[in-house]
Amino acid sequence: MRRARNTIQVFSMATGLTDPQRSVLRFLEERNANGEAPPTYREICEHFGYKSTRAASDHVDALEKKGFVTRDKKCARGLRLIRENGGIPLLGRIIAGIPEEATSTIERRLLFDSRAYGIDDPRDAFALTVRGDSMIGRRIFDGDIVLLQKSTRAKHGDIVAALIDNECTLKTLVHRNGKTWLRAENPHYPALFATLDLQIQGVARAVIRMLTR
Repeated sequence: MRRARNTIQVFSMATGLTDPQRSVLRFLEERNANGEAPPTYREICEHFGYKSTRAASDHVDALEKKGFVTRDKKCARGLRLIRENGGIPLLGRIIAGIPEEATSTIERRLLFDSRAYGIDDPRDAFALTVRGDSMIGRRIFDGDIVLLQKSTRAKHGDIVAALIDNECTLKTLVHRNGKTWLRAENPHYPALFATLDLQIQGVARAVIRMLTR
């Protein structure tokens, strides 16, 4: 009988890399986060369906030039992620439902490179665990971890961590007809309009999902 274990899946919302480069980097990060050895070029090819190891080599070359990985060419499993910032802090939970006060204690650090998800300065990256089901229409579910970029500005349609009337929530930001509010992506939840104040704390860049198999 196969033993169950946790694995991690990451869904990127923004990146400075090409799609294939982002996919290969995400594969490397997921294996690292799951405690697996770095893949060989052949394993990368098998995972993505590449017919030649040249394709895997080219993507790894690009990631190395852009500063995401380093490698020992003498070792088949010589790929290593570069994590100069010591990981992304996981700062507790955020409610995807009726707003509540959020915790701010660093629970642990996620060993991902924030630059792969469009956050050039690692100091601007943080993550929160989602509680609730108000964002299921954007494929964000209870228990997911959302990677965010610290920002007080966001555009229409961005998924944001927001402080509304002194309570924190994860919602879609709406700008329409000169008004701003927060929209749930579940018809069972109402739109949120600020009575006193609405502050954007971060913009979502990726969703990290724990899978059990």
